[in-house]
Amino acid sequence: MTNSSKRNTPSRRRTRYIPREPEAHAVYLFRKLSRLLRANRTAPEARSVHLLRTTIRRIQTLAQSLGEEKNKPFAKLDNLLKEIFEKAGRVRDLDVQLDALHNISLPSIEEDKRLLLNYLQRQRAKRAKKLATLVEDELAGRLQRRQTRAKALILEKVHQRSDGTAKKAVDLHKEVAPLLAQLHHGNFDTTSLHELRLVVKHVRYAAEAAGEAQAVTLLKPAQDAIGIWHDWINLIDTADEVLGPLPGHPLMTILRGKIRARFNDAVAALKPLEAQLSELLEIGKRPGPVLVVPNVPLASAATAG
Repeated sequence: MTNSSKRNTPSRRRTRYIPREPEAHAVYLFRKLSRLLRANRTAPEARSVHLLRTTIRRIQTLAQSLGEEKNKPFAKLDNLLKEIFEKAGRVRDLDVQLDALHNISLPSIEEDKRLLLNYLQRQRAKRAKKLATLVEDELAGRLQRRQTRAKALILEKVHQRSDGTAKKAVDLHKEVAPLLAQLHHGNFDTTSLHELRLVVKHVRYAAEAAGEAQAVTLLKPAQDAIGIWHDWINLIDTADEVLGPLPGHPLMTILRGKIRARFNDAVAALKPLEAQLSELLEIGKRPGPVLVVPNVPLASAATAG
């Protein structure tokens, strides 16, 4: 990989969250979506692919939190965004694997590493081309018209709810309930960690939409820790496919050790989160009905909210 390509490889760098009022947040997200779609219509770079995915996810989370995800103007846009999101995800998966692989450097793994790098780079080029073609086609077709209508719907909704007389646009207490249910369960394993990765991400983006900066600060490290573990899981799956299941690959031994360490990091980041979020949002202390954390199956909790 060239030095230029290395610089384009994404890391999980921290970006400073800037709290915004709900209407300003929605305007910002749709403006950012337009810019990132244009950036990915020719030769998608790692950073712009990543930001395109997270921006789409934030817009979807905002619509879900407002109860508008099935409303026709947004649903029609979302059908297009889901396809773009999926293809961008296929590129992003390879970008983070390339990034992880570059962080391993030992003489004993150089041959395995070279084989894996070549495979990842070839696959990345193919998938990036498919993403660029899709974005170009949609920008020339229905996407911008549907985006305009969906944006108008969302702005109307947040404007109605941010006038000081109605409830908040996003009720973070409602959004955080499924996450607290899973954290309360406390049985962290590979399956539950996969589910928590999506739930933590949803709640963090809902906290951004609600302007709850302290909640964002609490959730971001946990999201990052689970995400890094997930990146290494993807890399060992690819390595197993490319190198084969034969024993004795030094690279596979290193990757298994990385996964164990990153799993422990993720669990450590999650353990205090239930108490921290409950204290921040005063759950159980507010007047009126007390939130009861149900003992629900993990799969059900992951899909609720």
